[in-house]
Amino acid sequence: MSARDIAAGVASVSLLARGRRIGLELLDGSPHGAWRSFVALFVAAPFFLALKLLSEPPIVAGADPVRLWIAEAIGYVVGWFALPLMMLAFARVMDRLHRWPLFVCAWNWTNVAQILVFLAAALLAALLPRGLGQLITLVALGYVLWLQWFVAREALDIPGARAIAVVGLDLVLGLFISGLTLSIGLAQ
Repeated sequence: MSARDIAAGVASVSLLARGRRIGLELLDGSPHGAWRSFVALFVAAPFFLALKLLSEPPIVAGADPVRLWIAEAIGYVVGWFALPLMMLAFARVMDRLHRWPLFVCAWNWTNVAQILVFLAAALLAALLPRGLGQLITLVALGYVLWLQWFVAREALDIPGARAIAVVGLDLVLGLFISGLTLSIGLAQ
């Protein structure tokens, strides 16, 4: 993975984040490009860490903080691969297997934007009164859901209703991975 690939990913997501489909043209939609796009996991990691440090609830009494952080790290990595792997099967069913690599590239870079949006919202929420902070967080969530929907619809070239299903699948997987991560982190 080169700095040029990373720059293309960042440029792509900056266009996609503004609803500009042309951002997809900056991505390498080949299977090799899909694998290389997982570098986004490392690009986003410092921002994810900052988000977790900013929004982490107090440590549960008796819980090992090292175990919690290891569980979070495992959950972070699993989260990056879960949806692309699930979507491989769904892409076959939807007759969109030929667009799956482009979807993976776009989705991976979109994850970087999502983490940045949630981090910005968390920083703002920390500075604002509680009710306003919650509103900012809700707006950020709405925007991220729209971005996921837009990327799924455009990258897979599917109708909006199917893109909603992709977003729903991502939400369910995310909740499952979060719950599993927490249970591993709190296990005695």
